[in-house]
Amino acid sequence: MTLLNKITLIVFAGAVAGALLTGVVLYLILILAGVEGREAMRTTVPYTVLIGFSFIVPVFMIRWLIEKFILSKVKHMSEVINRISKGEIEAKVDIRSDDEIGRMAEAFERMRMSLKLLMSKVGGR
Repeated sequence: MTLLNKITLIVFAGAVAGALLTGVVLYLILILAGVEGREAMRTTVPYTVLIGFSFIVPVFMIRWLIEKFILSKVKHMSEVINRISKGEIEAKVDIRSDDEIGRMAEAFERMRMSLKLLMSKVGGR
């Protein structure tokens, strides 16, 4: 299971728990207000489902944004690192962004070039 899937599962469970807790509180408020049990339940269930969806939809929207703007870059870097570890020193990380991942990609590219230079010096002896 990927890290993103684990985080999504945890946040999803929290959203469901939050919706259920809200539904229980709503039910208790209706009961305390004098609404009969069956009627309180008929009122509470649709609102609990609606609240659940309003909690869950942002979870999946945020998950999509993380996948698109962060994990796609990390996956690309991981693939290039794997190729270089197998001796394909010409593999380049092609990430252009002004964030932490972009700076990490630039540092990795400098490291790759240093490694390439070192390998050419060692191979030239």
